[in-house]
Amino acid sequence: MMLDKLYTNAVIVSTVGRVTGCLGVKDGKVAVLAKSPEGLDSVETIDCGGKYMLPGFIDSHIHPYDPGPNHREDFEHLTASMAAGGITTGCMMPFQDPVISDVDTYEYTKNYYSGKGYVDYGIHGGAIATNVDKADELWRNTGATAMKAFMCYSTDDCPFLEDDTLYAHLKILAENGGIGMIHCENDGIIRLREREIMAEGRKDGRAYNASHPDYAEIEAIQRAILFLKQTGAAAVIVHVSTAEGIRLIHKAQEEGVRVWAETCSHYLTFTVDDMDTLGAALKFSPPMHDEQNREELWNLVDKGYVNTISSDHCPFSSEEKFADEDDIWKTPNGIPGVQAIAPVLLNGVNEGRITLEKVVELTSYNASRLYGLYPKKGILQPGSDADFTLVDMDMEKVFCKEDNKSKCPWSPYYGRTFKGWPVMTVCRGEIIYKNGEVVGRQGYGEYVASSRD
Repeated sequence: MMLDKLYTNAVIVSTVGRVTGCLGVKDGKVAVLAKSPEGLDSVETIDCGGKYMLPGFIDSHIHPYDPGPNHREDFEHLTASMAAGGITTGCMMPFQDPVISDVDTYEYTKNYYSGKGYVDYGIHGGAIATNVDKADELWRNTGATAMKAFMCYSTDDCPFLEDDTLYAHLKILAENGGIGMIHCENDGIIRLREREIMAEGRKDGRAYNASHPDYAEIEAIQRAILFLKQTGAAAVIVHVSTAEGIRLIHKAQEEGVRVWAETCSHYLTFTVDDMDTLGAALKFSPPMHDEQNREELWNLVDKGYVNTISSDHCPFSSEEKFADEDDIWKTPNGIPGVQAIAPVLLNGVNEGRITLEKVVELTSYNASRLYGLYPKKGILQPGSDADFTLVDMDMEKVFCKEDNKSKCPWSPYYGRTFKGWPVMTVCRGEIIYKNGEVVGRQGYGEYVASSRD
């Protein structure tokens, strides 16, 4: 067999170990894995220089703002930024314009993305207060990778779920073998704390964090777990910010509840103390907490209590984000982050916090299993898509504006030094990103449907 491409001299990493060898590509798929290129014929051979080859990252939590207010981000820049971050597949959240609340809006969004992206993508559906009667059809008649729900206020266009509608959506997912993604915060507690803190006249960054106390998340996680247990549904609790929340989810898993934990790179990087200097640039929800919690999160990641790590990429223009830096309440929630997952985790490997095998598990393998993408994605084995990122574990540099491929011009990560960076991103065998530049073709990225098997 004549291979299309042969990537040689790589340290190929899986969830269970690593081996030095080569990977051959035919028609965008992994055709062969071998210790030596001897006896393998290929149209093109690429020397990986002894660098580590990880399965392409899957970021399952991205807010693209396109279609919609794409002055914040557009699909072209987003997928270029994903490639620069080692991400070969991204799952898009449903809260664009229109919100993905039925089959028609799902198909509209899928068609809108066609021909625009550099890397592959899936699309989540929305589980909102007004589409319970359409959720069954939305799951069954599309390739939605999950159904996203809020337990607290998000935006007027996607009303959050009170207990009755959350329970109803979970019953529908259970009946169809689907999976949910739940933002867990107690809306009533947040509104109460906002009123109390605003009444004090506070407008500083820490005031916002104080309005989202850790117990607002912990209570909502407990409630979500109870509903999942009662309905038999499956769900990922997204962007868990508290170590206690992670422990609750792990305990429920051990008791047989079909629930998993996602956390994000910003919770492993920043603490509430950073609000003093970065303020508006770190306003997101749930917020980060103290240094002890950050350290506990890293420990729980290492212990296997965290199942996936995503970006929760949610950018805004500078004019929106920094319109009034003296009043945190006027700043929208969200930060860019698709290029931060890899350096944060690889730096963690260099610090001895986790292994490269754990990175593969957290960023690729588990997400592919949870969201119906396995074995097409999430693993390097014959027949799977030839998606991978080469990482240079010795590269140490400051994340700066020149690295950024997103349309969003700012990042709270600017000025931070990380050791360990993606240097090449390959999607279905083709090099999309190499040595700081996006070299792939816009429109190469393909839609990936979730398997219903």
